[in-house]
Amino acid sequence: MASGIDLLLAEHELVDQLFDEFESTGEGPLVGRIIDALTAHDDAEHAALYPMVGALVGDSGMVARCDVAHSAIKRQIDVIKSLEGPALTDAVARLRVLVADHVRDEETNVFPALASVATTDVLELLGARLLQAKQRVG
Repeated sequence: MASGIDLLLAEHELVDQLFDEFESTGEGPLVGRIIDALTAHDDAEHAALYPMVGALVGDSGMVARCDVAHSAIKRQIDVIKSLEGPALTDAVARLRVLVADHVRDEETNVFPALASVATTDVLELLGARLLQAKQRVG
């Protein structure tokens, strides 16, 4: 089983690639793929990652900061759903900034904090829980 952190890093890379592809092509269906990927990622992190971080790392401020970032991303997704044309392109660019800031925080602070206190078995359990959460949401 893969480490939960490795799975999340792979998802971060996938979403970044989707943003790159949208920026270069402007193809509308990519926005749906970005939103779907972010929504599944959000659900999995809230079901598995953040409870584990809260229990093992014990930094409620870290988890709260991630919740605020996820809320801002969700609000921007809601905005995007009603747009098209240049306004859509601008809103997706804003979404990318929000996602990049959150990813940087996770990769710089959250993941290293968790990795410093979790065993390999616990990180593999996180991976299994993340996959289960994603399967529940489709």
